Amino acid sequence: MTDKPINVLWIMTDQQRADSLGCMGNGAARTPNIDSIAEQGLLFSNAYCQCPASMASRAAALTGRYPSAIPVRGMGLLPPDEVTTPEMFQRNGYSTGCFGKLHFTPQLYTREVLGSDKPILDVGAYAKDAQIECVPDDPFKKNYGFQAHVGCDDTLQGEHRRWLEKVKPELLAAEKQTVEGGPGDLYVSPYPPGYHQSTFIAKNAADYIRKQADGGKPWFTFCSFIAPHHPFEAPEQHINRFSPEMFDIPAQSNDSEKMSIPETVREAWEEMEGWTDTVKRKIMQHYYASVSLIDDGVGLLLKTLAEAGELEKTIIVYTSDHGEFLCNRGLLRKPSIHYDDTLNVPLIISLPGGGGGKRVNGLIELTDLHPTVLGLAGLDINPGVQGIDWSGPIKNNAATGKKSIYAENYDDPFDKDQCMIVSGGPYGAVQTLRTEQWKLNIYPTAGREYGQLFDLENDPGETVNLYRDPDYSNEREEMLWELSSRRFGQADPLPHILSQW
Repeated sequence: MTDKPINVLWIMTDQQRADSLGCMGNGAARTPNIDSIAEQGLLFSNAYCQCPASMASRAAALTGRYPSAIPVRGMGLLPPDEVTTPEMFQRNGYSTGCFGKLHFTPQLYTREVLGSDKPILDVGAYAKDAQIECVPDDPFKKNYGFQAHVGCDDTLQGEHRRWLEKVKPELLAAEKQTVEGGPGDLYVSPYPPGYHQSTFIAKNAADYIRKQADGGKPWFTFCSFIAPHHPFEAPEQHINRFSPEMFDIPAQSNDSEKMSIPETVREAWEEMEGWTDTVKRKIMQHYYASVSLIDDGVGLLLKTLAEAGELEKTIIVYTSDHGEFLCNRGLLRKPSIHYDDTLNVPLIISLPGGGGGKRVNGLIELTDLHPTVLGLAGLDINPGVQGIDWSGPIKNNAATGKKSIYAENYDDPFDKDQCMIVSGGPYGAVQTLRTEQWKLNIYPTAGREYGQLFDLENDPGETVNLYRDPDYSNEREEMLWELSSRRFGQADPLPHILSQW
C-alpha cells in the first residue's frame, strides 16, 4: 500500500447471505465481479453482524460501536453525537458521498409524518419527537458526515422515481408480475436491468467516483444496495439466469426445536406453511437473481475505477448488514432467531497493490469495520470505538480474529407514546455469544426455559440443540458466564473517567 491518501469504496447490500457468492463456494451463484474482488483481496468467511436488523447493524458497522452503546436497538434513529466513518474521513480532507440505502433515520416516520418520499439525513427533522438534542452546528456532522447523498430505501424511492420520470416515464405505471401461490412480495420486477433500483444506485455511485477522480482530493464512497432484501424480485433477464430446479429445498426445523424459542418469535414459522416446493424454489431463484443484478452494479463500479485510474488507489469493502433465512429451516426473511443464516455476512476487503486472494477464517464483527477501514487508510481512530482495528494484522499477514462474537435483538416497541409508528415487525429480545466451537442464544425477556446451545465443531448446521441436555450443563454455564462477561465489558467507554473523585 502507498503512504499517500487512498480512496475508499464501501459497498453494502441488505439481507445477503454469506453463502450466496461464488467466492464462498456456491456453485449456483452468478457473482463474477464480486468474486474478482475476493481474488485480489481478503475473503472473511466468518464475519458476523451485531444485530440482524438493518438500522442497528448499519449503525454499528459505521461507528464501530455496539447497538446497545450507540444506542440503536434493532430499529431506531442514530443519535447525532455519534461519530461515523464518513465524518472521520471528511475531517481528514476526504470528499464523502452516499448512494442508496443508509438507513440511519426511520423510513415510515419520514414518509407518514414528514411527508417525504426521499430519505432525510438531517437529524433535526426527527429531534423533537425522538426527544434528543442536536449537536452544535458542525459541518462535518451534517448528514452524518456525507457531503453528497442520493437516497433510495425500501420505502423511500423518490429519487429513483424522479429519475424514471425523466428517462423512462412509462415504467412508472408498469405492473408487477406476481408468482401465484407465493407471498405478495415475490414477483418479477417491472423495471428492466438498466432502470432497476440496483442499477440506479450503482450508476450514481459510479458518477460520483468519476467526478471525484479529477478533484484532487481522496474520496469515501458508500454504495448501498436495497437488494437482496425482500421483496424477492429482479428483472426477468436476471431471473432467467437461474432455473428453479437448481435449488434444493432445505431441511425444516422440527417441533422440538421450535418449542425452544418464545411463542411470539416462533410464529415466524407459520408464514411458509402451505407453500409448495415450487414457490420455495421461485423465492430462491429470485433472490439469487437479485444478487446477480447487484454483481452487475459492482462490475460497473470496478470498470469506473479502472477507467478513472483510481483502482490502484482505492480500498474496496464489500459486505452486508445481515443475512436471510431463504427457506432454510422453514423460515424466511430475518425473524429474531439467531442461526448463522442471519448473523453470518459476506465480507471482502481489497487493498491497493493487490497481495490478496487470501481467505481469513477468524471471527470478525461488523463493529470492527469502522476502525479497520480508518486504520487501513492511515487515519487516527476516534475515542469511544469498541471494535478492533485489524489493519495491522491485515497489512502484516498476521492472525486476524476474535475469541467470540456477540449479537443482540430487542423486543419490538409497543408504546405509541414512545414510538409514533410501531413497526409490528418480527423482532424479539435475544442475545447471542458465538465462539469457534459453541453458540449460545438466550431470550432475556421470555424466560430461562428458552435457549439454544450448539456444538458447532460437531454440528456446524446448528441442528441439535443441547441447551437442556444435562450432559452439556457445564458448557452451557460456561457460555452463560462468558456472555455475561462480554456484555458487561461492552458498556459505553465514554466519557473517559478523568480522576478518582
